[in-house]
Order: sequence, then C-alpha cells, then structure tokens
Amino acid sequence: MDNLKIFADEIQQGNLQLGWYKKGRVAIIQQDTTLINALKDNPEQSADGEKAFKLFSWLSDKPRLAGENKKTYILSALGTKDFSGFSFHTKQNLFVESFNSPHEWIDGETRAQAQLADLLLPSGQWHRHYSIVVLPENANDKQVELIRHWLELTGGSLLIVKDKHKKPSASTQQLIDELRPVERIELTNNTLDNHNFQQAIILPPHSINSLKLTDELRNNSQYFSISIENTKYNKTLSLHNIPITETSSWQQIAHSIETDVNKMMAVNQLPAVKIRYEKNTLKLVSENIIFRQFQLKQTKQAISRYNTQESISQVLPILVAENPDELPDQLVVGAITGKLPNNSYIKGYKILEQPKFGRLTLNNATNEWQYIADNAKFETHSDQFDFIGMLPNGQQSQPLSIQLQTENAPQLRIPGKRTFSVPDPIYHEPQRRYNPTPSDMKVHNIQLAQTHLQNMADKHMSLTANRWALLNVEITSETVANSPDIEAIVSNKERKIIGRVRLTGPDHLPKTLTAFPQQMNVSAQNWHQQRFTAPIKGEWIQPDINIVITVNGKPIVTEETNQYGLFSPNVTLDNHLIVHVDSHSLYQQGHGIYSYSPLSWGKEAATILPIGQLTLYSAPATVSRPSLTPYFSSSNSKAIPLIHPHYDNPEEIGYHPSAQIYWAYNNSKKYQTTNNANSDYQYTAVEILPSSVGTALLGLASPNHGGGVHEPNVMFHEVFGHGLGLPHTDMKDRNNQPTYPYSYYSHGKNPAYNQSRQYYVTYHDLHSHLQQAMPTMLSSFVPFRSGAYDAFLPHADAYNQKIHQFLSGRVRWQNNKTKGEDTEDGGFAGDGFYQRWDQTNKQWVTLTQQNYAEYYKLTQIEQFPHQRDVPIYWIQHQFTKMADNSLHPYSTITVDRTIGNLPADYHNLKTGGGRPYDIYGDYALTVTYATPNGLLTEVLQIPHAVSFNIADKGELVQFTVHELNDKKELGQLISHYNNPDSLACRVLTNSDGYLLPKQLILDNYWQGAPIYWAATEEGLIDFSTGKVNLDKITSKSALCAKWVEKGRLHQQYFSLSDPFGQDSQVDTSLNFIALNHLDTHARHYSAIPDVIYYTVEQPLVADVNFEQMVDITHLNLPDGQYSFWVTLRTSDDQKQIQESIPIEEWYFSVQQNQLTIKGTIDSTPELKLDGIIIHIDQHLQDHTVPKLIWLQQNTQNPTGQLAENTKFLDANQPVIFNSGVMLPELISSMSEEEPSSLYSSVLSISPQKQADILLSA
Repeated sequence: MDNLKIFADEIQQGNLQLGWYKKGRVAIIQQDTTLINALKDNPEQSADGEKAFKLFSWLSDKPRLAGENKKTYILSALGTKDFSGFSFHTKQNLFVESFNSPHEWIDGETRAQAQLADLLLPSGQWHRHYSIVVLPENANDKQVELIRHWLELTGGSLLIVKDKHKKPSASTQQLIDELRPVERIELTNNTLDNHNFQQAIILPPHSINSLKLTDELRNNSQYFSISIENTKYNKTLSLHNIPITETSSWQQIAHSIETDVNKMMAVNQLPAVKIRYEKNTLKLVSENIIFRQFQLKQTKQAISRYNTQESISQVLPILVAENPDELPDQLVVGAITGKLPNNSYIKGYKILEQPKFGRLTLNNATNEWQYIADNAKFETHSDQFDFIGMLPNGQQSQPLSIQLQTENAPQLRIPGKRTFSVPDPIYHEPQRRYNPTPSDMKVHNIQLAQTHLQNMADKHMSLTANRWALLNVEITSETVANSPDIEAIVSNKERKIIGRVRLTGPDHLPKTLTAFPQQMNVSAQNWHQQRFTAPIKGEWIQPDINIVITVNGKPIVTEETNQYGLFSPNVTLDNHLIVHVDSHSLYQQGHGIYSYSPLSWGKEAATILPIGQLTLYSAPATVSRPSLTPYFSSSNSKAIPLIHPHYDNPEEIGYHPSAQIYWAYNNSKKYQTTNNANSDYQYTAVEILPSSVGTALLGLASPNHGGGVHEPNVMFHEVFGHGLGLPHTDMKDRNNQPTYPYSYYSHGKNPAYNQSRQYYVTYHDLHSHLQQAMPTMLSSFVPFRSGAYDAFLPHADAYNQKIHQFLSGRVRWQNNKTKGEDTEDGGFAGDGFYQRWDQTNKQWVTLTQQNYAEYYKLTQIEQFPHQRDVPIYWIQHQFTKMADNSLHPYSTITVDRTIGNLPADYHNLKTGGGRPYDIYGDYALTVTYATPNGLLTEVLQIPHAVSFNIADKGELVQFTVHELNDKKELGQLISHYNNPDSLACRVLTNSDGYLLPKQLILDNYWQGAPIYWAATEEGLIDFSTGKVNLDKITSKSALCAKWVEKGRLHQQYFSLSDPFGQDSQVDTSLNFIALNHLDTHARHYSAIPDVIYYTVEQPLVADVNFEQMVDITHLNLPDGQYSFWVTLRTSDDQKQIQESIPIEEWYFSVQQNQLTIKGTIDSTPELKLDGIIIHIDQHLQDHTVPKLIWLQQNTQNPTGQLAENTKFLDANQPVIFNSGVMLPELISSMSEEEPSSLYSSVLSISPQKQADILLSA
C-alpha cells in the first residue's frame, strides 16, 4: 500500500517534505503544524495521531505497533521548547534525547558536531542506537557535514524541523536541495503477519495495591483520590485524600465517592460520573474523559525520619487503579483492562493462552480485554497471557503477548566512555633572528599558564605535572627595536638541561603593551602578537624544575629569578579524574536531557581543571519514578520518611521538587558508597517533575559526588566544585572571616587560559551589572554566558590551587603498564593499581600490601574497585520501616544491568571463597542467575544493603537480602526481588526458593513467541498441567526451553534435581525430548545444514541499518511457520571466532521465496563483523539442524563501500600553538536581559556536610 497519499494534504500545504539522501530518509516538517502537534495524540484514537505515528514509522524503517515495549530512540539537536518528547503520547513509542546546551551555532563551530559524533558513528563510544536525528533549519555546517556522513554510512533518518520565523542555514538548504523525491511509501499495515507484539503493563507495587475488592480492603478504606482528564477541553481534575463517609458496603462506598466527585465535576463544568459496584468491581463511567488514576487510602503509622522511637501518621494508598491503555470514559477498579491494537488488517482476535494467576475475558466487538486476579495481593508479582489475530486470508497472526508486572526488569544502561587529556600542541619554532640585544629593552612579566596566566611570584601559582604550559614573556622598547632571539632553557632538580625552546614574538619590540579588551573571551593568537610565547612540553613540567629565559644567550635576571636568572615554578601532582554522570527524567515519559552533551564536554573539563587526564563515563538517559525523602517541606510532612509524587497529595508534599534534587544527591551518594574509592566522582543529573510550588534548590554535593539539575554550570559547581573540596566564594569560616581570597563575586586579577581552544577567559561580562561573570562557586546561581559556546566558567586560580591540595589527599587509580600483567602492586588491588601523593618527595607512591596501612586505617583494600569496566548489576534499595516493623509501602528496588566496577570477590558464605569473612558485615545476599548451564545460586556476605554491585554471570533471576547474625546465619528478610522478564521466575513461581515445586508453570508462548520445551526423559512432567513426576527425577534430569524473540534466540536449562543451581548445574550435552508444539515436530532429522552464502555491499559495522533480500528457493522450506534468528560473527586479534546474540531487534518476512532481512547492527563501539548468520528452523527442539544464510562482507571489491570518517571522533588531537579560534560575540540563542533577578540570599547548611544550595528566581 502506498501511504504517501495520507500525507498529501500536509505536503500540498508546504508543511511536509519527504526525500532521500543517499541511503537515508529525510523529512522536513514545519513547526506548530497539525502533523507535529499530533505526536501528543493517541495514534489509536486520533486520525492525526495515527498519521504522525506512520510518519515516524517510515522514518525509523522498522515495523512498529502503537503501545508495544520497543521505543524508537531519537537524537535531537533542538531544545525541549521546540521538540519535546515529554509532550508526546506514550503510544507514539518515541524517546527523544537532547542537550542542555546552545542550540544555535555559528558555522565552523566544531562543538556542535562533537556533541553528536560519539552518539552516532560506528566507532563512537556510545551503546544506544538512534533511528532518527532531529536538526533545526539553521543547523551549522559542521552538524550538517556529520549528518551527511552518518546518513550515507548507516542509512539512518533525518527530521528537519523548520521555524517559519528563521532562515535555513546555507548548509541545511543545500542538503534539502540535494534530496531525491519519495515516489511512494510502503508501510506494512500487516505488521502482525510477520512480527509479534509485546506489551508490559507496569502495575503499582503490590505493597500499595490490591487487585481485588475484599472486605478487608473495604474496612480499611478511609480516603479516595482520583485524577480525571477531560479530552474535549484538555483539562485535568484531581481530588486528593477525600474522606469516604460510608464503608459498610461497596455499594455505599461507590455512592459516597460518586457524590463527592460529581460535586467537583459540576464546579468545573464537567460531565457527571457514575460509579457502580458490580461483579466484585467498581465501574466508573462518564463521557469525554479519561480516568487516569483512582486510589483508596488509609492512615498508617510510619517511623519518623528524625527519631526512630517516634511514629508519624501518613495517608498511604492501599489500592491504586490506573488506565495503562487510556480507555476512554471508563475505569474498572478491581480488574486490569486494556485494548489490543486497532488494525484494519486484523479481522478479529482470539485468546491464545490464558494467564496462570487470573481470569481473562475478551470483548470481540471492542477488542478490549479484562484480567481479574485470583489473589488480591498478586504474590507472584507478574502474569502473562497471549492473543492471536485473524488475518483476511484465514491464517493467524504472530502472537500478541501482554505481561502484567509489579516490579521493573533490570534496565540495560551501558555507559559511554571517553578519556580526555591536553596533549602538547604542535609548535613551529621560529628561525634565529641574530639581532643585537636592544639597550632600552625592558622585561615586564614572565608568566606561565596552564589553566590561568600567572606570574612567578603569584602565591596561587600551581602547575600540573606532565602537562604542557604556555610561557609568556612581556618585553618593551621605547625605540621599537628589532627583536632579539629569546629562548627558554628547562633543567631538572639536578640542574641537568632537559630541553630548550625558542619563543615566538613580534619582529619589533612593542613600545607599550595593550591590556585585555573588555570582552569575555580573547583570542590568544591576537593577544600574543605583542608578546613572546612558546609551549613548554608536558614531559618537562615536573616538580622542582628550573627555567632560565635568555636573550641572545644571556639570562634575564628579574625580581622573580635568582641572580643567575633561574626561577622554579610550583609544580605539583597530575591527578587523573574518573567521573561518572547519570541522567534521569523523573516521573516524565518520552525524553532525556544531558548536561551539555553525554561526552563531548569532557575535553573542556580536562582543559580548565588542574589535572592531567579525565576519564568520563556517561550513562544513557532514563526515566525514573523513585520514592523521595523530603528535603525542605511543610511542617506536617517533614518527618515523613518517604513520599511519592505519583500517589501523594501534592498540597501535602508541596516541596517535592527539592526532594527530587535530594534524591539525585542520594543517588550519587549510593554510587560512591558502592564503589568506595575516592578516585572516582559521580554526578546525577535530573529533569525534575514541575510543581506549582517550584524549588530554589538546584543541586547538592559532598566531596566526590553530587546531584542536581542538568544545567552544565550547576553540574560543574557540584561535582567539580564541592566534589573537589571547594566551598562557596561567599562562605565564611568559624571566625566569620571569608574563606575565598578575592571578593565573593570576583575571580581575581589573573585570566583563565584555555589550552585546547587557545583563548583567554577574562571573566568580563557586559551583561552583568557588575561587568563581570559571577564565580561558579557563588552560592546563588547566575546564568553563565560564554562567547565561545563554553559549557563551564573556569574557577579562579586560587580555587584551582585548592583543587590541587584536595587531590593530594585522594587516591589515584592507574591502568597496568602492560595489559594483563599486574606487576606494579603485585596484584594487591586487582586490575591496575592505586597511588597516593607524597607531598614531601613530590611523587606518586603505589599502594602495596606493605604500605597500605600508612594511608588507610579503617577502609579495607577489598572495598576498593578491583575490576573496572566489567559487566555488573548495580542494585539499589530505598527503604525504611513502618511502626509495625514492616517495610514502608514506598520502599523500592532498582536494578541496572551495566558496565562498572567490582570490589574484591565477596565472601561466599557457602564455600568460604572470596575475601575473608568480615565480623562486622551485617548482610547476606542470595542471588540466582540464569547461565548457559542452568540456574546458579550464590550466598554472599555484602557490606551494604542500600547499594552494591554484583558480577553479571547471566540473566538476573532473583535475589534476597537478609540480615546476617554473628553465627553466619540468615536472619530477618530485608528485601526480595524477582525479575519479571525471567523465564525461571515464571517456571518456578510455586517454589520456596530452594526446592522443586510439585507443579511448574510451563507456557506455550513467552515474550510474544512460541516457546519450545524438552526434557531429558519421557514421563518426567505432564506438560498440560506442569505437574512433576518426582519419582522419575535423577541427578541428570533437566528441562530445556528455547524461543525466538524479535530475531534473537534464547535458550535456558532447568535442573530438576537442583533447580536453583545451589550445588550443581545441567549437563547440556544430554539428549532432550520435545514436550510441546508437536504438530510442527520433524520426524526426519537432518544433521547437515543447508547453507546459502551471500555477499552484501553494506558495511558490517556498528549502528548500520541493515536490509537485504535473499532468494531462499534452494532451501526448499516446507510450508508452515518458521523461526528466524540472527547471530553476529566476530573474531579477535588472535583470530578467535565468536558468535553472539544481537542486542538490537531483527525482522524477517517471506514472500514468494524472497526473504527480507531487516535490522540494526548493535551500537557497540568499533564493532566490525566477519558476517551475519541467519538461522531458520521450524521446531526448535526436534534436533533438525537449522538452515543457514551466511551474509558476508564484499572484501573482493570494496571500492564502492563508504568508510567511516573517524576524524569526527578525534577529541585529543593536538592544537597548533597560537592558532586562531572563532569567537562569536554572543550565542544567539541566549537572552541578553540583565540577570539581576537571579541573585538570591543563601540558605544555611551544615558545614560538616559540605553540600550546596543554589537559588534561582
């Protein structure tokens, strides 16, 4: 079907243009038009919303269904004001990511390009794939240059959003002019014909929810809350904590609530609501509205957060009913309801497989389904059921799987990583002049600069070892004499010459020297025209070096030198910072925002901080809905231990924006607790849920960690200010004396120097009423304006010296010189080694078994990270107790599957392995993984229950945390987590966590696909009931499950003698006998696979959108349903071949023996494939070898293949000394209004905490 016609009106009106650039799809859309505004609409209930959904389906070039789990990731160079995923309807299935940075750039500015390069290119250090990039109409030439390359290389898609009030840039217009027109648009309306559908419905936690209306619930119900949206007028009505006057029956409750709701509906001129109790449910009905949420609540006693001996009353939910599919005009309380996708291609749906823990009904007229749980508390935490669609040709669609869950599955969040440094510049040393030394020559200043331009006598002079420094010598002559030869000679502390360099300068000595102009940024090339300058190599900058400046071979003697012309600048440690940044959008769907960018700002931070190297880890943005600990709050709730903006009365928790900042701070603190090494720094950046109350609090920090909003300068203030031990500039000591050596709004006399960009920062700001930029460490937040697109305002020189002093007391982690050979510390601290700075000898000392106790009395070396950049699970608890000693209902568990650090192996309480047993350790972790050989369970002693890392040994199935007594016995249960995505949790639902249950839960369908079961012996299990024949079980007895989910094969084994793998695992070499789907079971087995070898022209590298059509006639596939899956074939430097399951989804369709293969190669940095293998099988457990299609790169004639341009990613390329840099006078997107209203008084805070409060208007 040609879908181009559905966009005909928009195209004709000039609101939409579609085209091709090379392999990439391009759409140009006008801002504020029907199509882009329709992204706010439900595509299943709005014609315009459906049209917008189809536009993005064409751009993403993947099968999509509204409401499914899969999100399409979009990278936007626009601000949220112009393109905001926060406003998109959830069923549009889009997630936008953007930057808190300038959004309008002058041509030639490479920072606009650097923001995008790592995130898009195959060799970029980023692990999330973006299907679509959004650019403004005035994108600069560097952005367009990169996007052209990306479109051609990967086949991605571009959306250009045009503002009618702005003129397109020349680069954007030229790209638009080169587009090839789109003749027709093919969108597969019959998506379900070839591709399955998965929807996970996240229910409120069972601790605050009942799935059935019971007498106990009725008796406990004291209040109700309701949230209603009027679809006609886009108006929301919310009622909170309204007392229920009559609870003698559910009918009385229904009448009481209906009466109170309709009073407010009448006041707001909204249609009346009818509430009826029928079939053990409450049914709410009205017109032109969507019921968002309904709660029943009860007053409970929680432990005060200030005094564990006191309790405090808190109104908490005991039932929460929500409307996940946004069914209009109705809400059923006591049941879960939803609606299957509307699709003209589907003639109707049928239930394919019933849930195991509830009853499912389907309304065939409306395609609405209803689930009523068997148990009010949903003790299983999850359930699943499946539907199938009836196609016009009489065949059936692929399965549609609906999963209900009260816990979140682990989030896959692999951080990007870049290491930044400031390499020596390229310096073209001048030829000798041979001019005589002028008699009237006068030397004014000898200065050095790394982060600031400083005289030798400056008390804040502090250079970083092993980092190059600018040498600046100022000389004048009244007669403007010819310039002599000026040279610097550098010697070490033994007075041995280690280098010399001739300075560049004017041909004639100036008569006078000009001062810095009154502007924020000054080009070094221009200012140096009157001065003599040269770079001193980084390897020469060492403690106790000596420098002599000579004129025609004779030393210059000044007040700053000794009698021989020697001066010795203060050179100190070269610390290597390791920084982690985490980005969260709180309680808001559809959008993530990064502080300036995920990675590119690392270069600037490495340049303006007094360090040798910065390694930056940035996690991909995510949506989080945590419980909150109140920070500043009204008196009636300040002692409440946990609140939740999604469930609580906003009037009673009015200061929850401050609590969100406090959550960010606590999240960073948990990271620090988990990693326990002060070599690492962490910042949690958040987009907070807006509130009518607002917040003055923007960030909080302590040494090594902080959290706050994603404003770049707030991040710099917190993690590179307080995190590095800096106080506010307006802070006073205990004697009421200033701690900052300058005026609190000043940076002192010395300008900052940007070595990487070759300009000075004078701190002059014409838009400030004080004519200068306010210091970053001022306690009140003042917007920072840069004429050079800087992310941060550098600290004053005095504060950079303080950073040196702070870092001298911190540990430094270093890689082993030779990979795999841990010789530096003899394996004392795992991979790599740790060092401390010896101020006396001015050198780094490696920590070993012999000297460790000199530096650390309480912290054990086992707590330091021993492995870095390894697969882990980061587990975080947020819990507190109620008065009855139960967990607070808002207690939560968060699990991230990521790359991170591991301490020394935890003590294994069962085997005695790992680190020594800690007599002060209070907690035990019992964790179960699904490994290639079945389940594996370990019992470990852990130092903290709140936050810890564990090794990723396979899919996380479940874990428990117990208190641990002094006899090494498990005590009180603290927490229990089941992974709702884990097949093992489903199969072993009825188990006690140790033994095999009498009945297993065995599904025919799982995750939207047939699941194939097999057992080691016949008669082990009755598949129809899941009942196990315990008499037949031997030590070898096992089950095997296989299923293909979106082109990825999954395989799991289950021992029946040791189901949780506490002592043994499965022998996978045994013969397994199929148990289900026997109608497709092959009777004649083939041990030799049929293989088609096919050469492809597309580059087999990361992030490429791959599409290939293959003729499979020669495979002679019999009629029937087939499973298709992909493996990626790679080889390492030693030619060891590996096959892996992709992370990204793959899609297949067959028409007349033509197989279409479509997918995205994983966004794994620098991934290069030897081949892609397609496996084709009918029954996954019948021992017939799958048929194969082997896709190989065309290496014989690669001339037509485009190679990746890695120059876009070279962040550490050395600059040319004294080269020019473009400095726009002002970024056009920034307001020019005077920010006087942003000055505010500072709130007091405990000096011991060294935290920070930032205030804004």
